[in-house]
Amino acid sequence: MNAFALDTRVPSDAPVPMSSALLTIDRIDAFYGETQALFGVSLEVGAGEVVALLGPNGAGKTTTLRAILGLTPPSAGTVRFDRREITHAPTHEIARAGIGWVPDDRRIFPTLTVARNLAIARKRSRFRAWSEKECFEIFSALEYLMHRECENLSGGEMQMVAISRALLGSPGLVLFDEPSQGLAPKVVQDVMKTITRLKAEGVSVLVVEQNVQSALAVADRVYVMNLGAIVHEGPAEALRRDDALRLQLLGV
Repeated sequence: MNAFALDTRVPSDAPVPMSSALLTIDRIDAFYGETQALFGVSLEVGAGEVVALLGPNGAGKTTTLRAILGLTPPSAGTVRFDRREITHAPTHEIARAGIGWVPDDRRIFPTLTVARNLAIARKRSRFRAWSEKECFEIFSALEYLMHRECENLSGGEMQMVAISRALLGSPGLVLFDEPSQGLAPKVVQDVMKTITRLKAEGVSVLVVEQNVQSALAVADRVYVMNLGAIVHEGPAEALRRDDALRLQLLGV
């Protein structure tokens, strides 16, 4: 067995309390080669909570997501998910533990059909499994795209596939990296409604987003990053209401 393999079995009599932190990042550093990208980053995402991670380009937001997933392993600090340390676990074990990912470039297989892309994504964790039918209820157009090759999809259709792929992995937490990037305003609204739907279903969300207004509209709490460090944390409502603070932190 891999030394870092995660035991995803959880006793049925030991549910995660809704008030507990599902994900905890504690003072992580991360590097690309000799260049340090993260400096002591700490944040939490509670069970059934939507948290927005905001900041300018190059602030370290995507690197934070990559550190959670083990794609850019932290050089210091710890990452805990569902009461287990996953700091140095391999990415596939982290996914099996119940963390889904919707990357900014979708990363679907272009020459495979939608159906095949979704079939590859199916896996079980201790969190509830989503079905294709439930994905069709969220994205009504998806059912009619199942036999189409993904290279022939629009950007919005690709995003439907990317989100549905994450859900079919039975996630307790979904990481969204710039979900509105390159999408029409109507599609952006649909994506944000999906995030709200996930929260209603008890799925936690950590969303990195340049569209500040959209992110604040769906988030419970917000962290703001700059130059690889957290510079602000607090309720999303504070940034929604305080124009001066939002302008100071985010320039909008």
